[in-house]
Amino acid sequence: MGQFRHLSTRRVGPRRRGLSLFGLALVVIGLTALLVTYSFLPGWVPRYWPLAIVLIGLLGLLRRPVFVTELDALVPGLKSAADRTRRRFSLVVVAVGLVLLLFTSHLVDDRIAGPAVLIALGAALLWRRYH
Repeated sequence: MGQFRHLSTRRVGPRRRGLSLFGLALVVIGLTALLVTYSFLPGWVPRYWPLAIVLIGLLGLLRRPVFVTELDALVPGLKSAADRTRRRFSLVVVAVGLVLLLFTSHLVDDRIAGPAVLIALGAALLWRRYH
């Protein structure tokens, strides 16, 4: 039982304070989804809500967290690895938002989503195998 911390133990080190943009974005997206569900928003909002996801991804691409620079002072070279991971994740978020935008704006038929995902996964596996 010595491996578990007691609930009464305090956190060691400085506590991060300030506005969490990711947390704020999740709250706004959740509230928007509720308002769309109960038809309190104009008709264009359900069609273009994935733009919020795209904006969150772009924000992640353009903004570097402060802790990445601080970590580089402790471990040289860590900054570039953290930046690469953050950029990849942000690009995935932007791509997911754009795909959702294609479906919500009815530019792509909903019936092709399943086969398209299977084709994309198969193509990715084939590409990875031969490159």
